[in-house]
This record gives sequence, C-alpha cells and structure tokens, in this order.
Amino acid sequence: MSWFRPESILDKVFEGGIIIKGVSGALEFLAGLLLVLVKPASLTGFLAFLTQREVAEDPHDRLANFVLHSADHFNSGVKVYAVAYLWIHAVIKLVAVIGILRNKLWAYPFSLITLSLLVVFQVYSMVVRFSLGMLLLTVFDLLIIGLIRREYAKVRRVEASA
Repeated sequence: MSWFRPESILDKVFEGGIIIKGVSGALEFLAGLLLVLVKPASLTGFLAFLTQREVAEDPHDRLANFVLHSADHFNSGVKVYAVAYLWIHAVIKLVAVIGILRNKLWAYPFSLITLSLLVVFQVYSMVVRFSLGMLLLTVFDLLIIGLIRREYAKVRRVEASA
C-alpha cells in the first residue's frame, strides 16, 4: 500500500489529527531526552527564571507557584517516571502514526487499543485530580479514536474488495 491520501473533509480532519498526534509524540520524545540530559538544579533555575516576572507581579500566582513547587520536588524517582512516561507515549504515538500514514492495516487496531488505554488512564487521572487540559486532551483523543475506527472500516472494505 501507499501513503494515506485524504479524499473527503473527514479524511483531512483525520489526517490533521494523526499528524498532531505524531508531532506531540516527537515533542514528548524530545522532552524526555531533555529531562535525561538536564540536571534537576538547572531545570529548577530555568523555571525560576521563566516565572520570576509573574511571581514579582503577583506572588500568589497559581500557575507560577505550581511550576516552581513542582520543580522543587523533581527528584530522581520522579525524573525516571517522567522520562519513561514520555518515551512510552512517544513510541506508541509515533509507531501508530507512521503505520497509519503508511496505510499499514495492523496500525489501526494497534492505534485503537493503545489510544483507548491512554484515554482510560487520562480519565483515571481526572478522577484523582481534575484538569481542564486533560479533559480537552481526552475529548481530542476520543475524536481521533472515532476517526481511526471510521478509517479502519474504510481500509478493510478496500482490502476485502481487492
């Protein structure tokens, strides 16, 4: 099979969503690499530099204080977990995206299963601690799951008729 070629507007939305997933996978991989290469003290200093103006204007700014507090508690155990989490996400997303864009039939069920498992984890995370960002990510992932299911059905029909 050849590369994915969008035909309808839903195909284009699907392709855009898949590409966004691929870019986020690449960024997650790079973020994990950055965490491996950067010392926690350097990260804390950089985040303090980024938030200093906001904290100076409003010492009670929630986001700035959350960032600084998180950086202070970033130890080696948290670092290992964060790197593993980012790299697992990245590999899953990149394998799925490349497979789908290359029209590999195995990539559709792989994507559906792994993305569904990530959604379950995201829902669990929101039950433990609600986050608007996590809610938006989950809604986006559910949309992508629906589009993958639609495309998978289309690809299977084409394969069956060939």
